[in-house]
Order: sequence, then C-alpha cells, then structure tokens
Amino acid sequence: PVTEAEGADEIGRRRMAMEGCVGDSFPTISSIGPNAAVIHYHATHGACSLIDRESVYLCDTGGQYLDGTTDVTRTLHFGSPTADERRAYTRVLQGHLDLALATFPSGTSGLMLECVARAPGWRDGMNFLHGTGHGIGAYLNVHEGPAGIGGGATDIGQVSEARRRMYLYPIEAGHYLSDEPGFYLEGKFGIRIEADLIVVEQPTHFAWGSRPYLGFRYCSPVPFCRALIEVELLEPRQREWVDAFHVRCRDEVNAELLRRAAAGGKDGVEEDLARSQAWLWRETQPP
Repeated sequence: PVTEAEGADEIGRRRMAMEGCVGDSFPTISSIGPNAAVIHYHATHGACSLIDRESVYLCDTGGQYLDGTTDVTRTLHFGSPTADERRAYTRVLQGHLDLALATFPSGTSGLMLECVARAPGWRDGMNFLHGTGHGIGAYLNVHEGPAGIGGGATDIGQVSEARRRMYLYPIEAGHYLSDEPGFYLEGKFGIRIEADLIVVEQPTHFAWGSRPYLGFRYCSPVPFCRALIEVELLEPRQREWVDAFHVRCRDEVNAELLRRAAAGGKDGVEEDLARSQAWLWRETQPP
C-alpha cells in the first residue's frame, strides 16, 4: 500500500528525471476519498491516508522547468466507481473540455468565459468554490496575473475588488492560463480536472469585426480516467476530441517513457517501462 504522502513524493521523484526540470512548482496535493473534497488538502507522512482502489483519488501537481511552469490535476479511480462519482466526473470533464474548446474575440474577459466551464455542472446542481482558471508564469509563479477565469463561485457582489480586476481583465493571445473546474462533496469525494492552456489566434468562417478570434492550445498531455467517464453524457464533439487527445497522450507520453528508459541507471527499468506502458495503453483506449 502507498500513502498519499508517498504518492506525492513519487510524483516529484519521477518529475525530476524529466529534461529541464528543476523542482516542484508547489507542494503536490495527493488526496483520497473524503480528503479529495478538501480543496487545498496537504498530506503529511505519518498522518495521512492510504491510497485505496475503491475511492476517488485527486492529484494536483506541477513542476518548474527551465522553459516554463506547469500546474496539472487529474482525478482517478483504480476500482469500480459509483454512479454518482462517474456522473460528477463527467460533468466536470465536460466543463473542462468546453472551456478548452472555446472560441471568443480578443479582449473577452475571464468572467464571460466562466459560464462555459460551469454550465455542465450547473445542469446537475453542481458548483465549486474556487476560480476556474488562473494565470501561470514562465519559470515563475504558478499563480500569476493579470488575467483569470472566475466569478461564478459566489454571488458577484461578494467577489473582492482584486478578483474582479482579474476576472474582467481582457484575455489576449499569448496568455498562459489554467482550466480547472471541479466538484467537492464533503465527506465523500472531490473531483478536479486541470490543464494548462495557451491563448492562440483561432481561424473562423466569417472572422467578422476588427478583433481577432482566439482559442486555446492544450498543453497537458495527461490521459483522463476512463473508469470515471459516463460516455453517454458526452456530446459527439467532446467524445471525438477526447479520443484524438488520447492518441496524442499515447504518443507523447510513450516517447518520454522510452527516453527515460534509455537513460537507464538503475535496476528495474524495463519492468517499470512495461508497467507504465500497460497503464498508458489501457487509459488511452476509446471509452
């Protein structure tokens, strides 16, 4: 058995083997079951839970690299999730995908994009009490302004002046933002899916007006959890994107696994590669 804290340590150890990595960008959030419902949970050795097969596991982690900073969250299940866990995960995934696939005119604020990510969850009476996206530095702060995506966590009248400025700041090409909707059921489970996005110009059919249209380049090739996806809820466009994305994950992650295996340096490299590839092939099959 592995504890939450041991899982966080292992992620950091493996990340340090990546080219250009100089360390973590923040302390990894490694949380199982009810602990995953605590948004900023921190596991400590000797006072944390074992990672078990029948609970939702949430891992929020990131690295500092010489060429940039990452902040990625995946929620996993290693056994047989409940119907509610699968439905909640799929609604969060839909919001995550809808934001990542959004097209909008330059100068649109994060407050306007906020509804895109929250709408699938709202349909099932779900919400989350944190922002949907924050700016990320380049080998700098993992949370950084000036732009952000949020405002839907509370009554707009209760949003602080600093947050209002961030959520009303115009989003422009070149901004680097997170996309992280979630859902947290106290005492039961927590779900968050987070990736890093770069704002890029987006070609459109009419391209009307003086403002260029923008979209996002998805920068986090980490598979989603097949066991938690309720395929019937996904719209055709979402399902097609996930299938294509998982092909990309398989190619890019496998290339990194092979690079590290070739570097060698310790016993058990071949066994670790085979185990990692087996997981990668399994998780990137169409759901």
